[in-house]
Amino acid sequence: MKALKIVLIVAAVLIVLVVGGVVLLFVVAGNRNANYWNYTQTGGEIEARYTALGSSEVSYAEYDAKDEIIGKYAVWYPDDLKSSGSKYPVVIFANGTGSTSATYKAFLEHLSSWGFIAVGNNDQNTRTGASLEETIEFLMQENENEDSIFYHKIDLDNIGIGGHSQGGPAVFNMVTNQEHGSMIKALYAASATSSYHTAIYGDGWEYDISKVNIPVFLAAGTGAWDAGTAASKDQVNDDKNGIAQGICPLWSLQENYSLLPETVDKVIARKTNVDHGDSHLQFDGYMTAWFMWQLQGDEEAAKAFIGENAELLSNPNWQDVRIGGQS
Repeated sequence: MKALKIVLIVAAVLIVLVVGGVVLLFVVAGNRNANYWNYTQTGGEIEARYTALGSSEVSYAEYDAKDEIIGKYAVWYPDDLKSSGSKYPVVIFANGTGSTSATYKAFLEHLSSWGFIAVGNNDQNTRTGASLEETIEFLMQENENEDSIFYHKIDLDNIGIGGHSQGGPAVFNMVTNQEHGSMIKALYAASATSSYHTAIYGDGWEYDISKVNIPVFLAAGTGAWDAGTAASKDQVNDDKNGIAQGICPLWSLQENYSLLPETVDKVIARKTNVDHGDSHLQFDGYMTAWFMWQLQGDEEAAKAFIGENAELLSNPNWQDVRIGGQS
């Protein structure tokens, strides 16, 4: 009987330790995600600068959407907007499959610390760009609403859009298919779903990036989920022979780059040791620099992308970089 008690006590202690360890892991992981900029590996001064938090304190507001699919509009904005007479540039973000604005909270808050109104919503299937269109219409209404904190504070001439995974097709389709696509000044996509997959999925996934006529930055990771093993669009998934089409493989980046007009600024790059799930966080430094350049005219940020000495070209953490356009 005494031996049984000892066994039970030991078992109870082990259970507590295991449960406690699991809880601790979740806490640590949550902290890393909420403060990802402190853990992101950078390989250049510009990347490091814009990976860090900006100088603005950030406030948050949310608004119910009329569309149940969108659910709500989540808005992060610089705190000084409340008392400022200035207008602020906007970045709207399209969610990946099954994700909501909560998934990208830390990411959008970081962007807002650099002086942007950063906006998300709860659409979990963003591919057509329709929820981006409705978000722009919402912002236009708030900009004219005298009772809104955003009354005449939204710079409608400087709107950028970004997307992750399924959000890639969303941003392409927003620019080319939606009513207010012409209002978008710059575009960014992290690990955008390739045309191999969109052709299979159908149902609004397809996009024609050749019709995009604004600056574009496309980034992906070299991890297995993004890169896969297929070397071209023509290869089909074949487990027996070890062929897998990644979500955003190198051939997809190169295909989209070649289809974009030569008259627009366009950049593609892959970050090493990064995969699909957290690619939007790991690319954040250069994404922020991209929008700082395109929407705020930041010449320091532009040095990451312009000319033979563009930092992105020599950053050891990035590969397969191509830069084109008129700048």
